[in-house]
Amino acid sequence: MNLNNQRSEGAYALVFLYRIPKKQHDAFKDVEEKLAKIYKKYGMLNSKIYQLGKTNTEGFTGFEAFDKALGVPSDEEVWIETGFYPNKDEYQRIVASIGQDEAAGPLWGEMAQILDGRRTMMGEFTKLAEE
Repeated sequence: MNLNNQRSEGAYALVFLYRIPKKQHDAFKDVEEKLAKIYKKYGMLNSKIYQLGKTNTEGFTGFEAFDKALGVPSDEEVWIETGFYPNKDEYQRIVASIGQDEAAGPLWGEMAQILDGRRTMMGEFTKLAEE
């Protein structure tokens, strides 16, 4: 087991799928970077953000590309964000602490304005045991 990797990934992860107006790309990136710093200040181990690119499913029988499955219009981008935490209890402690941080509230407001009611998905994941 790679202990450095375990420290940066943790045993608990939150995954978010965002649908962002293309014209808001830079604004959303800026808000995400600021929020990640706040989360890390309170104990989030790491955060990764990816933007969906052109997906070729040719040769992958039964698979469908995210953009097709989600019905993404040409004026939107799809991003995923994964935040890594030591465990669920630590995640809950971190979120409670951030709820008291005065800098976080306005950033959540900015995020809500950028997303403008677009469908956002999230899921909580636990790491499978490594052998």
